[in-house]
Amino acid sequence: MKKDVSCLLALLEKAVEKACEKKVGAVFSSGIDSTVISVLASKYSDETAYSVGTKDSEDLKYVRKAMQDLPFNITVLEVSDEDVEEILPSLVKVVGNPDSLKVSVGVPLYFAAMEAEKDGLGVMLSGQGGDELFGGYNRYLKLAAAGAESLRTAMQKDVDSAYIDNLDRDIAICGHFGIDLRFPYMDEAFGKYASGLPTDFKVHELKEGEEEIFSCVDEYEGKRFIRKYLLRHLAAEAGVPKYILNRKKKAAQYGSGSEKAVMRLARKNGFKDKATQAGRADFVRMYLETLL
Repeated sequence: MKKDVSCLLALLEKAVEKACEKKVGAVFSSGIDSTVISVLASKYSDETAYSVGTKDSEDLKYVRKAMQDLPFNITVLEVSDEDVEEILPSLVKVVGNPDSLKVSVGVPLYFAAMEAEKDGLGVMLSGQGGDELFGGYNRYLKLAAAGAESLRTAMQKDVDSAYIDNLDRDIAICGHFGIDLRFPYMDEAFGKYASGLPTDFKVHELKEGEEEIFSCVDEYEGKRFIRKYLLRHLAAEAGVPKYILNRKKKAAQYGSGSEKAVMRLARKNGFKDKATQAGRADFVRMYLETLL
């Protein structure tokens, strides 16, 4: 596996270098995907990373710890419910869909792109694609327990649909601010190499007595797994701090606190009661529909 780590790191460095401009921004959640991209980009560009979250959000706790250990500038944007409420009408229209998940995921990116535009940047880098290529999603645990082939099929399907599922939304949000969003993990050569590797390199099952190199262990049906196992090795080689190597996957809407903020706003505006009266379960979607 050591050879594969070296090859992947070299390919990813090329992809990042190709995506960089003299000055570049990065979407930085302090998760492993965005940290690897940001660390590599700092070698080739005058980089500013943008981190967005609500007060006491998990992402910002990690970001503030990482600021002293990482080789690039970080702009921290702590947002309130009032800040989120102000941008929601515009965000929902850009996303074009009142789906609560899509909108909540888009909240931190919207603030990051808005700030990058103020800073005069025209290009930002994203860590999207890391979960699909290296087994980051929680749903992969069930498939890993069932066998390699079912996991491989599902992961490849997710890679193939990544633009439709997530990236097109992110491109639209950044495009709203005149920013070109680029995805080094989706580089053709890097993706081809990563997709061809064994699934156990990605969602790695720990055998009895095997040393736990990383502490972010998931348990499923009596089995123990480490998601994004190979990427964590790559990240260690790239110089990512150990506490980020060991951080478990935290989706953007949870790590940033945006999902709870949007939910609080829906309640504040009375949509919890309105949805009950209308016999609807998704009161957040009902709220967002009024903003389209």
